[in-house]
Order: sequence, then structure tokens, then C-alpha cells
Amino acid sequence: MQATTPMKSTLVRNVVAGLLAFAFVGVVTAFAQEAAAPAGGAAAKQVEASYWDMIKHGGPTLVILLLCSIFTTTLIIERFMFYRKASADTAAMLEKIKQAGTLSEALTAIENEPGVSGRVLRAALTAARDGYPADQVEQLVQGEVTKELIGMERWLPQIDSMVTMCPLIGLLGTTLGMIRSFSIVARIGMSDPTKLAGGISEALVNTAAGLAVAIPSLFAFNYFTGRKEAILMDMEKGLSELMVILKSSEAEQ
Repeated sequence: MQATTPMKSTLVRNVVAGLLAFAFVGVVTAFAQEAAAPAGGAAAKQVEASYWDMIKHGGPTLVILLLCSIFTTTLIIERFMFYRKASADTAAMLEKIKQAGTLSEALTAIENEPGVSGRVLRAALTAARDGYPADQVEQLVQGEVTKELIGMERWLPQIDSMVTMCPLIGLLGTTLGMIRSFSIVARIGMSDPTKLAGGISEALVNTAAGLAVAIPSLFAFNYFTGRKEAILMDMEKGLSELMVILKSSEAEQ
């Protein structure tokens, strides 16, 4: 566990640095294209400037959405790495346990097995080796199962919150932008419709940004939930089979 914390900190720094580098490259590219545009292409320069202005004038909600995107991306990468390590070949572990002559040999056989199933099966074998009967072993292992369940559900509520919260933040930014646009109309009238259209375009950027964060978050949340259920079912199946083996061993004795 101590080695895991520095790795997670390094992962967070790398993700943040990568996103900031991507944004920096985009800004530099935009300014380079603007500088390389011919003097006669005023219309093209105006269109390019309008895209940049929409982002630049997106308001504080766009900054919040950018922070939410960095936070969500970090969580998705962390959960992906976690679930990749949480899965294991439970059937192979049970085969090793069956081939072992004693509980100590069985525990040694799966000592280095990874994943949730490996930790739960080791806890069950350790309790059985310490002399607990099979019925009590099953009760003792429930604490380990609960601990693993908490670990697998970690950060999933936060990812789920991003699915709902980011579109609402984007809608808030769009609403504020529309209010600002119509206040301009109230002051100067409809003599210059381009100002109204530009304000509306800038306002809608917030909605697009909110959806851009929420859609990947929804996919990631459903994917991780499915992985969690699959790992739990595999672990429970392996634990049930192990309990049958332990009870059979008690009956033979």
C-alpha cells in the first residue's frame, strides 16, 4: 500500500501535465494560424478569432468544467488501472488449492496470486489454517469481502456525479451567457445582430463542454460498474467452492 501512493501521485501529475500541454499546444497553434493568415483574408481571420473568443469568453463556468474534466480523467485512469489489477483467474487458484495436501500448502500455492479473489481466498485459508471451523470461516471472510467491495466502489460515486453535474454546470453557463446577450440587445437593440449571435455562440460553448465531460464519464461509470459486478460474482463463486472444499475436509476428518 505504501508503494501505491507515490504511483498514484505520479499518475495524477502526469495526467494534469499532459492536459495542460495539450491546451498549450492548441493555443500556440491558433496564434500561429492567425499570424500566418494572409492580410486579405479578413473574413477567415474573423472566423478563427470567433472560435477563440467563444472559448476565451466562456466565463467562469468553462474554467470549472475544465477542472472537472481534469478531475474526471484522473479518476477514470486510476479506476482503469485498479480494475485491471483486481481481476484474477479464480479457477486456476482453486485448482492449486485442490492439488495441495494441507491448508498451509494451499496457502503457499496462492500466496502471490493477484486480484480480489486472491486476497479473499487467502483470508479464508488463513482462518481455516488457524483452526476455525468452516461455518466461522465464512463469517470471518465477510469482513474481507466488504473491504474489497468498498475498494472497488471507490471513486465511482464521484464519476457518477460528473455525469449529472457537468451538463448542469454547462447549462448554467449557457443561461448566464444568454442573459448577457439579451442584455446587450436591450441596450443597443437589433441594429447589429452579429453581436447577439456571437454572444449566443459563446454561451453554447458551456453546454458543449459540459456534454463533452459527461458523455465519457457515463461510459466509464457503466464500464467500471460492469467490471465490479463481474469481479464480485467470480469472487463469490470461488469462495463458495472453497467453502465446499473446507467443509468436505472437515467431514473426512
